[in-house]
Amino acid sequence: MSGMTLPVVPEPDSSAVPSRSQKVSLEGTIASLGALSACIVAVASMFTAVQALDVSQAAARQRIFENQLGVCMQFGELTSKAVADNDKNVDRVAGPLDTAGVEDMAQQLANSTEMSRQMHSQYLQLTMLMPEDISDAAYKAMEKRTEIYNAQVEIYNAETITPAALTALNALGGQEQDLLNEASTACSAYVSDKAGIKD
Repeated sequence: MSGMTLPVVPEPDSSAVPSRSQKVSLEGTIASLGALSACIVAVASMFTAVQALDVSQAAARQRIFENQLGVCMQFGELTSKAVADNDKNVDRVAGPLDTAGVEDMAQQLANSTEMSRQMHSQYLQLTMLMPEDISDAAYKAMEKRTEIYNAQVEIYNAETITPAALTALNALGGQEQDLLNEASTACSAYVSDKAGIKD
């Protein structure tokens, strides 16, 4: 699996034609974020530290629960950020992009790159701390974010938004939101069950 470098978002320059951006694959995105694998090491070291400390099983379970609760809260915050980012597309109108529109789309590409990074970080933590069904939902959301990024690249490179492109972008945003909500809800339900909290 070869690594791919995420495109550099150009500095806004009203006198310059924006440089072309390249689409990415989920595999390439993950490869380019390989440094985040340190999250696995960090979480694994937490388990090692718990074992190294001569603590009771109850204390160890409590430590793990606190980490599970923490990653669920972070995932909830990430879901809110993704929804806010996708909401920006609702007010867009089809047609050519002016200078401000090009700059705005460049910023959205940067936002998507950062969103992908955060999703990958959260996914790694979920795989270590949560059941597989929860991390699977997070992975599907990562796939959808890649599709959103590539749809934004098409608009940015064409410097125009067609009605079909706008419809597709909003549909992808809704699908990503559903997947993030699914993972976030499952995460919350899991920790609530562990804490003995009933609806």
